[in-house]
Amino acid sequence: MKVLVVDDNPKIRNMLNTLLDKEGFAVSNAGGGREGLAQYAAQKPDIICLDILMDDMSGIEVCAEIRKTDKAVAILIVTSRTGEADMVKAMGAGANDYITKPFDFADITARVKYLAKQITAFRDPGRAVESFAFNDVTVYPGQLRAERDGHSVDLSFREINFLRIFLTKRGVPVTIDELKPYSWAGHPSGEEKAVQWHISQLRAKIEADAETPALIVTQPDGSYLFK
Repeated sequence: MKVLVVDDNPKIRNMLNTLLDKEGFAVSNAGGGREGLAQYAAQKPDIICLDILMDDMSGIEVCAEIRKTDKAVAILIVTSRTGEADMVKAMGAGANDYITKPFDFADITARVKYLAKQITAFRDPGRAVESFAFNDVTVYPGQLRAERDGHSVDLSFREINFLRIFLTKRGVPVTIDELKPYSWAGHPSGEEKAVQWHISQLRAKIEADAETPALIVTQPDGSYLFK
């Protein structure tokens, strides 16, 4: 799923890019309102993270312009403007959600993932309830979550992709090289460490005991076997 970040602060753009790329979103960036409109036309994103205060064109103006022709793209306002009047204007222009800076990393990630779920349910209701199961774990890809013993856990797009691979190659060792294309390219320690990190995060969510995994088992050669 594609996300466009529109903000004239490069630090904010880089921060959001890293957070969302880590979750498996395909992220593009724009440094101003007019560039944001151009990127929107070129990229056709599913979600837009949009600042309000920009020199050339305000985020509210950008939002209103997009809404003239597109009612489906999800727009999340990410701004330092905390006043209720600004929120009312933004929502009136067609924004789906509003979050103020400085934002909590977990909060903004959760909001973008929630919008992604809404988009999936709107575009393809059948996919929203799609599921696949292994042992006592049921995965709902369109809802970015899994259930085990009646408990629900959130999953990222990357974790969903990992599980799909393991499911299709059940009983066959999956190498780190096979998983690299689906791992977080921005991991500070490189691709191999990124795969290992994703596996550890996934185990913590779906294994009964992440310290002694029974579903995703590391093989002597470093590959992973999904039992």
